[in-house]
Amino acid sequence: MESRTLRYFLAVAEFGSYSRAAEFLRISQPAISRQIRQLEEDVGKALFVRQSQGVSLTEAGKTLFLRGQIILRQIEEARAEVKRGSRAISGNVTLAVPPAAGHYLVPSLVRYLSDTYPDLALRIVGGFSVLIHEWLVRGQVDIACMHDPLPQKGFTSERLIDEPVSLVGRKDLLPRNRKFIRMEDLEQIPLILPSRPNASRRLLDGWMARTGTALDVRAEVDDPTLIRALCRDGVGCSLLTQGNFQAEARLGELQALPFKPAFYWKLTLVQAATAKSSPATAVVADAIRATVIKLHAKGKWPGRVS
Repeated sequence: MESRTLRYFLAVAEFGSYSRAAEFLRISQPAISRQIRQLEEDVGKALFVRQSQGVSLTEAGKTLFLRGQIILRQIEEARAEVKRGSRAISGNVTLAVPPAAGHYLVPSLVRYLSDTYPDLALRIVGGFSVLIHEWLVRGQVDIACMHDPLPQKGFTSERLIDEPVSLVGRKDLLPRNRKFIRMEDLEQIPLILPSRPNASRRLLDGWMARTGTALDVRAEVDDPTLIRALCRDGVGCSLLTQGNFQAEARLGELQALPFKPAFYWKLTLVQAATAKSSPATAVVADAIRATVIKLHAKGKWPGRVS
């Protein structure tokens, strides 16, 4: 299996079309078709199902798509290291981070890495921790920041910062004349929360189970942008860290009540144990640690640092 053929396959899978992939790669459609047919003969399986408006992956195609992304990234990293020499830190590193934490981390991190390691290519993807966990297990990301991940064999974790959580919503939905809120009060408040696989929901449900408190969950939403939209519309309130609602707070669209006693989501640095052998990944991990400490020391990232 040649890397060129794998690249063609990934392009067709991503675009869902031979013609659009050919246009993107700037080669003829028959040339792509020949390469895909040869690839299917090599693996002994059909990789695509033709449809009226393009193609979709078969089960074998889905497997190759996941593996192929990893293989192609490793080839590109090896090529970059050989081309630039072993002394320079180079290569490609994919970082996954929750959007709220990324609000603080990403700008400073990117500036530092681009200035200090210009040959290092950093790719950043955002999502809830449950989705980030899937990306890590599949090998689609090299390093991740996650909230309260469960221990898993083959991965290392290191606590970065405990982020305080507030009850966030429109003024008319929050309890009046209160400077803080207790967990017990949530029973009387309509809530917009992530679904149960999410780490924050798992922690909240565990607390509620211990106290026997029931929640009034109006909707389960696994997108922070949609959660804020529902809060702005007055459908309910949500539990968010400060980085999640700063724009709405500045505009006066949402307000927040802190918890008493304080309630925290623990942001953790997670990577596969094998990733530690990569100089590029080690550099990114060190930069993440230093950035969190620096921002917290300057008062720009609220929370507790170990």
